[in-house]
Amino acid sequence: MSKINIVKRFFIAILGIFIMALGVALSVKANLGVSPISCIPYVYSLQSNYTLGELTILMNTLFVIAQFLILQKKFTLLHFSQLIAVTIFGFCIDFALYLISGLNASTYVWQILCSLLSCVVIAFGIFLLVKTNLTYLPGEGLALVVTDTFKKEFGKIKIGLDSSMVIIGIISSFILMNRLEGIREGTVIAALLVGYLVKFYNSKIHILNSWLGSTNKTK
Repeated sequence: MSKINIVKRFFIAILGIFIMALGVALSVKANLGVSPISCIPYVYSLQSNYTLGELTILMNTLFVIAQFLILQKKFTLLHFSQLIAVTIFGFCIDFALYLISGLNASTYVWQILCSLLSCVVIAFGIFLLVKTNLTYLPGEGLALVVTDTFKKEFGKIKIGLDSSMVIIGIISSFILMNRLEGIREGTVIAALLVGYLVKFYNSKIHILNSWLGSTNKTK
């Protein structure tokens, strides 16, 4: 792989991470529930002095530690690189929230539209990151490690992990605030729509394959 090709991949990876972060910020502004992977950090950000981005980094660091405990000697620099990716992701979330701080979805229709837009944006960011074949975020990384180690189906493991995040988020919300916050119909929309949109992008957008010198496709 040439140096130019590596630079291209890093550029697209960082762009993809920022776009994902922007999608998360849009879901927060929609106020109809964040995506499953953001449920826990969002709930705790409402009751702490830590930002959504900082808590996202913390939670995903635990995912990387879980991967290390499972893999042990098989843990590689690729797995470790997820810490770099999620650190960038966390800071990008806070920056994106700052950029769109003036956005106000004042009616339910606008909230739904904003929630749908967040899914479109998050999925495109995931598509870009996966296309680079450099790294991935720890949530997906943990699902892949469990899949490979225990010979399970990736789709089922990912659904199980996302569902666990939602359940923990719901329980945490009631414990901390005695009410449900951050987990609503938008969370369900994201859970159902994002994966489909990633596959859609992969089937329709092929220009990155040649530009990055790769024929890999999103799984």
